[in-house]
Amino acid sequence: MKDNKAKARWMLYPYRLAHHPTCEKYKDHVYTIKGIKVCRGCFNLYLGQIVGLILAFILSFVLDVEFWIPFILTYVLYSFTLLNLKFEIPRLIKDFFRFLLGIAVIMSYLTVILSIFELIKGINILAIVSLFLVGLTHLLSRTLLVKWRNGQNRKICLSCEQYHLPRCEGMKLAYDRMISLQVSELGDAFSDD
Repeated sequence: MKDNKAKARWMLYPYRLAHHPTCEKYKDHVYTIKGIKVCRGCFNLYLGQIVGLILAFILSFVLDVEFWIPFILTYVLYSFTLLNLKFEIPRLIKDFFRFLLGIAVIMSYLTVILSIFELIKGINILAIVSLFLVGLTHLLSRTLLVKWRNGQNRKICLSCEQYHLPRCEGMKLAYDRMISLQVSELGDAFSDD
């Protein structure tokens, strides 16, 4: 059974990294790297997180900053994502904002870690407030941003002339691969199963 699930995921590989249908309507949502479609948002977010980890190391071990510096950085960097929600921004700038969001996520984690270390030393109201605010921001941003992005993607699909077809061009490859997997699991007249 576990092998079948692994096969099913493998058969749907065009979507594993793209996170979007692979049609023309979503061409600005993906990078194509050596023929493989990769989600632009995730790619830029993860790249930002890598840079954020390097920055976190520098802030923590080289500069020995207190918790409030990554706390402020978190909100400054998150604010660019809010601009993205409010205004129609060119794709390249959206990519940069998603990169900054990746750094903001790491800065929020660093804020939590440094605030906890601050609280180990003794009660610090600002550290408690920063923990609460970062946790609340992280939860709200995850739910609201995912809901907003799903709505944006839904608008793209709803505006497509192929929306009411059983399978549009963007999902055809996944559907065909899924059917081929189901047929291969049934076996044939010559198999031992």
